[in-house]
Order: sequence, then structure tokens, then C-alpha cells
Amino acid sequence: MVSQLAVTNESLQKIADDVARSLSHATVEGRSAFVSTTVTYANGTHVVIRLDQDGDNFFVSDDGYASLNADMFGGAFQFQRIAADVAKRFGVSYDQRSFFILKATKNQLPAAVTLIANASAASIERALYALDRIKIKKTKGLFVERISKAFGDKASFNVDFRGSTKAWEVDAAIIDQSNVVAIFEFVSPAATSVAVAYMKVGDISAMIERPRTAIVLSDYDKTDPPLRQILSSSADVVIAADSDLEAYRRVA
Repeated sequence: MVSQLAVTNESLQKIADDVARSLSHATVEGRSAFVSTTVTYANGTHVVIRLDQDGDNFFVSDDGYASLNADMFGGAFQFQRIAADVAKRFGVSYDQRSFFILKATKNQLPAAVTLIANASAASIERALYALDRIKIKKTKGLFVERISKAFGDKASFNVDFRGSTKAWEVDAAIIDQSNVVAIFEFVSPAATSVAVAYMKVGDISAMIERPRTAIVLSDYDKTDPPLRQILSSSADVVIAADSDLEAYRRVA
């Protein structure tokens, strides 16, 4: 019984080792080694860490790959503002190009590679988030502009409106002779924004006598189809923020 258990454990160890090797691999080019880690950037690619030996120590860096990624998606400005804070959070260094640890011993390499990989990935995630916030702000401006042009003086913004269970602040309301005939809620692709809009608009739509309800997506294509479907179940209409004026008018 004991020997059978030992064989099982030995087999499991081999399986675990095989899985670990399949998740990470390394290549050597000249005097540098490049380790592909299990940490991924927002686009799903694996973070690669560069190792350069200097005597008994190693220089560990992301080789500027996060910075290059930021340049490629147009977020260089946001990245540079964020990178130093990310480096401080992970206890590593940043030199306007790469995240790095200047000296790591051989025994410290697993931890050093992990820290650099996670700092590199986190910086890209935060830069993308900052870039998305800028885009959402611009799209919110477009939303306000379209509502204003479509409805003129009947349009009001940030209006308190009572639903079937509680009062909500809606992003826009169309008011005709003191009656709210339609409400519009601006929603970003973020799950939290979708969840709040679903509760808010759903509560208003549950009223016996209620206005028409519309959800306006800041980025229709980036909002996951299942989330769009969920929102459609709570509102009369789901449209994109850049829809034409006629699409906005049809809501009311």
C-alpha cells in the first residue's frame, strides 16, 4: 500500500513538472536569456522577462516590452504617468523604458522574474484603463451633444427620477409639459457600469406608468454581447452613443 502511494505521488510530481514546463519556457540569445512567463498582458500575450548575468548576480527586466506595447496602442502618455507608481508598488525600478531589478542572486531569480512580470502587466492594464476613461469622457460629451440637438429645451441632464422602488439619478430625461416622457442612461463597457444601469433602468421600467427607457452605450462593439442582451431586457432600446439624431428621437 505504501509503495503504491509512492508511485502515485511520483507520477503526480512528473505530471506537475510537465505542466509547469509547458506553461513557461526560456530561450538564450547571446549573453541574455528570455523567460516566457505565465503572466499575461491584457491582449493575452505572455510577459517575457530578460535575464543578463553579471558575475554572481543577474539583471532582470521586461526589456521595455510594456513601454513598447503602450506605444503601439496609443497609450504612451498614460503609461509614462503610471509606470513609476507601478514600479514603486511592486518594489522594482523603472528607467522611463524598462521595469528592472539591478541585482538578483540566482536564488532570488524566481521572485524577481515574478515581480517584474506582474509590474509589466499591471502597468499596461492601468494604462489601458486610463485611456478608456479618456475615451468614455469624450463619448459622454457626444452623448450630451446628441441629446441636446435631438430634443432642445426638453432635454435635462442628471435628473432625479423615482422608479418603482427608489429614486435614481438618470443621465438625461426628456421632459414635455412637466412630464418625463423618456430617460436615457449612458453606460460604459465596464461590468460595474452595466450592473448599475441594469438595476436603475430595470427599476424604472417596472413602473405601471413610466417613461420610455433607453440605454446609450459609450462603445457598442466593446460591450460584450451577453451584457448588451442583459441591458436589452431592462430597457426599451439600447443604442450606441454615436447613433444619429433620429435614433435618439425614436426613443421618445
